[in-house]
Amino acid sequence: IDLSVSEGNKYYIRNITWVGNSVYPTSDLQRMFGVKSGDTYDKKTINKRLGYGKEDNPEDMSIKSLYQNNGYLMSQIEPAETIIGPDSIDIEVKVFEGKQFTINEVGITGNQRVDDEVIRRELDTRPGELYNRALLMRTIRLLGSMGHFNPEAIMPDIKPVSNELVNINWPLEEQASD
Repeated sequence: IDLSVSEGNKYYIRNITWVGNSVYPTSDLQRMFGVKSGDTYDKKTINKRLGYGKEDNPEDMSIKSLYQNNGYLMSQIEPAETIIGPDSIDIEVKVFEGKQFTINEVGITGNQRVDDEVIRRELDTRPGELYNRALLMRTIRLLGSMGHFNPEAIMPDIKPVSNELVNINWPLEEQASD
């Protein structure tokens, strides 16, 4: 079998502009983004560094996680690409920051054997603190390492209750630990 492959033109990034950011200066976002003018265009890398679409990994540091680690639960990052000529692309990154969210209530469900206070010691999500995605991920790891709960089933239930408050519930699935 012979296959002919035509790769087409190789594209390069010409300009990157940021729109809507007021919390972080454009220079800081650009430095963290790490993609600059003249780089080869790579959509997967761009989306990963922005925390956009299916490339969003809560464990990775991205522009989206930067905002969410500082309370901006509803922040959105959307890249828009414009083809310029036969080999160049301009990227406009639209930032929708929203408001900072504070944790209102933290609940625990599904626990019958372990004292709630033992579990609460492991929680990095506490009422009155700003929402922080990194602390949420750390809490998932801590609860999983306790050995009392199924680590694959630990997923917080995050529910905004107003424009600035969010409730976090930890539904836990017990497993044998002896």
